[in-house]
Amino acid sequence: MRPLLFKIGPLPVYGYGFMLAVAFLVAMYIATRRAEKEGIPSQTIPDLGLYILFSAVLGARIFHVLQHPDSYESFVDAIAIWRGGLSGLAFYGGFILALVVGILYLRWKKLPVAKVADIIAPSLILGIAIGRIGCFLAGCCFGKPTSLPWGITFPEGSFAWMAVGSQKIHPTQLYSSVSLFSIFIILLILRKYMRFSGQLFLTAVLMYSIHRFLIDFLRYYWPEELIGGLATSQLMSIIVGAVALVLMIVLTRRQASRPSPVGVDQPKKVEE
Repeated sequence: MRPLLFKIGPLPVYGYGFMLAVAFLVAMYIATRRAEKEGIPSQTIPDLGLYILFSAVLGARIFHVLQHPDSYESFVDAIAIWRGGLSGLAFYGGFILALVVGILYLRWKKLPVAKVADIIAPSLILGIAIGRIGCFLAGCCFGKPTSLPWGITFPEGSFAWMAVGSQKIHPTQLYSSVSLFSIFIILLILRKYMRFSGQLFLTAVLMYSIHRFLIDFLRYYWPEELIGGLATSQLMSIIVGAVALVLMIVLTRRQASRPSPVGVDQPKKVEE
């Protein structure tokens, strides 16, 4: 079921697709503004954004199909992401493929990978935060049953309803959105204190990994998405977060070991 948000004449507009478009446009606008201030060609970010968007959707779909091989009867069925309102997507599959494609694109254009990664890091987090509102509208990425007063019930026919019926569940999509908006603000503050290129991006990846690992304790998962009591996304969070942390430590130590250039920013001695 694809929940209808509104219509433009005869054209139906669905919640998830609409919020995905909003997320992309807002993220690209902010990243482009930052790129211009950093001396990066203005067209680089929109072009990179399109590569990231399409590769992220493709990677997310591939990862989801690998998790649920019995849910797809044919190759056509597996690639038909338009069925179900893009619900059959797994974030980390999209993240990994988009990261590889983004690096290859920037190297092809001979642009500084780490610097551009820092530029787009806050926008990526903001885009995911907005996208999670779309997940809420679509009724996917939902939480476990709860008796808390803010628990919600999704309408009949939605993805959440098909899993838990009319039980009240955690609105984990909104939990994620609030958490990610907070991370976005933190990144805007931290960007002034970064010591080397790529540090802000690695910080964003580490913070997202922690956020996702914790949120997923409240999120509903099918049995095939669990390994040893943890969701596959939690295991991916541990791996991705650990890689980001190790890279930050290594690069921070490397930066600290570099001697300061002689004569640069040295205070002048005043003769009296």
